[in-house]
Amino acid sequence: MDYNAKRAVAVRSGNARLRPGVIAWLVVLAGLVFSISVGASGAEGLADPSKPDPAIEGAPNEASGEDLYQRGFYPEAMAEWKRAVEEKQDAGAAFQLAEAYFDAAVVERNMEEAIKYYVIGAEWGDARAQADLGTLFDKGWGVPQDLAKAAKWYEASARQGHPSAQYNIGVMYEEGAGVEADKVKAYMYYQLAIEGGFPKFATESLENLSATMKPGEIKEATKMARAFKPLTREESAAEVSVTAKAVTDEISVE
Repeated sequence: MDYNAKRAVAVRSGNARLRPGVIAWLVVLAGLVFSISVGASGAEGLADPSKPDPAIEGAPNEASGEDLYQRGFYPEAMAEWKRAVEEKQDAGAAFQLAEAYFDAAVVERNMEEAIKYYVIGAEWGDARAQADLGTLFDKGWGVPQDLAKAAKWYEASARQGHPSAQYNIGVMYEEGAGVEADKVKAYMYYQLAIEGGFPKFATESLENLSATMKPGEIKEATKMARAFKPLTREESAAEVSVTAKAVTDEISVE
């Protein structure tokens, strides 16, 4: 199977969220229950429900925005994530903004904004943003297709232990797409993807690849997989070390 066929299974990181309509219904239900529970004690002292939970440490951050999003306060969540990016350089908040602008579930799709925030999140070391930015370049979604850039961001994510990114960069190393072909690295990343929880495609790819490799190559790849130590977000950010403006200026949104 060539790379063009294999890359059809490339996935975006995504978020396991309830759909807005479902959330709205749950918010209404929760509000009714909450109103009943506080009726006897009076309304004094109630927190503003459109504000993040004050128990969340470090706000504004990804978590405080997610708290608002899950309760159905979408404009407030977007504003919270933007504050987190601007005030705290929160990579996770940048990723969440990118997802929101790409998925268009609660705001209009805006590929320019999505790409901007994917790049910011990726530059600041968020593995999900790196993986998704790799997919954009891989597929040519909103940007010119560029397999070398796809490989760069997949591998940055893979080096943090992101299993689907490990599979994707494994495919690229096996096929020599965007990178120089390297069966040993491909085997290593397939093995890591399987161990990390992405076995569906990686297992078949590993078995097929192993049939074309020498025992010594498999031994070397296995040794590399066992010695693998994921980078931290901070270490990854230091490695990629680019400026978001420089990258986005090179991209013409399609």
